[in-house]
Amino acid sequence: MTMDERLEFCRVCENRKMNMQIGMVCGLTSEKPTFTEKCEDFKMDKAEAKNVLAMRQAAEEEGDNDFFSIEKKGMSKGVMGGILMMVIALVWFVGGWIAGHIFFYPPILFLIGLVALVRGAVTGNLSGRKV
Repeated sequence: MTMDERLEFCRVCENRKMNMQIGMVCGLTSEKPTFTEKCEDFKMDKAEAKNVLAMRQAAEEEGDNDFFSIEKKGMSKGVMGGILMMVIALVWFVGGWIAGHIFFYPPILFLIGLVALVRGAVTGNLSGRKV
């Protein structure tokens, strides 16, 4: 078991303590954890475990590392998100065309917006209910 895996246990243990020089340590020994499989003194801090779980779920839902995270957020906004994406795509494409540039992403964004609009209309998601 690595130190990071041990510290995951310590993070939700009632016996945890923070040492400014070392980091998180066991409150009983004032040292980094040394157990190999299981800590005999582990006591679950239910409130902290709930917070850690909520943060992990929020991070997964956010999808910060996802290339299309903004488009996914727009799609979750249903009909209004679809309309907004289509308007942005049209303004972007026409603005580029007038300036003498052809951008290739606005048509893709327009199609994503169209899918969001139709999907939102079919499911009744007009302004942001998660699908």
